[in-house]
Amino acid sequence: MPPEPYPIAYDAEFLRQVRDLHAGSESLPGYNHWIHEHMGGRVVTFRARLVPHIHAFTPLRNLDVLDFGCGTGSSLVVLGEMANGGTLTGIDVDRRGIQIAALRVRHHGLADRAVLQAIEPVQKPGDLPFASESFDFILANGVLEHVVPFSTRPAVILEMWRLLRPGGLLYLTETPNTLWPIDRHTTGLPFIPWLPSGVAARIAVAAGRHRKGADFDARGRRGMTYWGVVRPLRRARLGFEVLNLTVTANRLLPGGIERNASAKRRGAMLALERVAGRPLAALGIPTVAFAPFLEHLCLKKC
Repeated sequence: MPPEPYPIAYDAEFLRQVRDLHAGSESLPGYNHWIHEHMGGRVVTFRARLVPHIHAFTPLRNLDVLDFGCGTGSSLVVLGEMANGGTLTGIDVDRRGIQIAALRVRHHGLADRAVLQAIEPVQKPGDLPFASESFDFILANGVLEHVVPFSTRPAVILEMWRLLRPGGLLYLTETPNTLWPIDRHTTGLPFIPWLPSGVAARIAVAAGRHRKGADFDARGRRGMTYWGVVRPLRRARLGFEVLNLTVTANRLLPGGIERNASAKRRGAMLALERVAGRPLAALGIPTVAFAPFLEHLCLKKC
């Protein structure tokens, strides 16, 4: 039987490590999808969706770039393909993910440019081994929903902000919006983001959507709200500009509505922008604050 044709032709060692990363999850409904995504699916998607949206805010040239929570390196290699003339750094708390990321950057010819580093979880600002104002652009792609305990998330936001230079951009995307009751990230079940951790985990296990004993919160079942992101900055009296308001006219998709978006999604986004965009902008609130995911939220450090 011929091997499955994955989106990118990584080698057998790469596939072995990806499967090891998900060992024990073979019975869960999303297992094959997760393998497919790590085997190039995410890289292909990020090239199509992430690149035009970032370009709406910056060409990413001659910038020092940090992929905060780079995982297995899918977004990192796409950033590397975009960015010229600056540095490229990827960090993550998952050492196995960093090992796979090293294989990925080598496959894509970026090994001489990308610096990868496993880190300890951030507990307070100043924990990371980087000087303040080290980077011009920081990407947190599908990261904040995995930060546990939940109480440390403000510290993570403040630490990313510490690492940004004045005028630098913090770019947050693919984090589920907890204003919405359905867990679209991890289980597909209703009310999971709103329930206490123990109750949510038991329901997910009973529904066959979670493996008993694994950290359910760390899998990303609870995201954040826009206000949860900006509140630590406001409390610390740190200046920021929401570029979704000032640069892209409060559009949910600053790079344009993707061609592969469903008609239902296109209609919902258009309605939200046309009906609520201007009133929300007058209040200083980006429309993404009410979308199912916090996507392409771009904050400039003032």
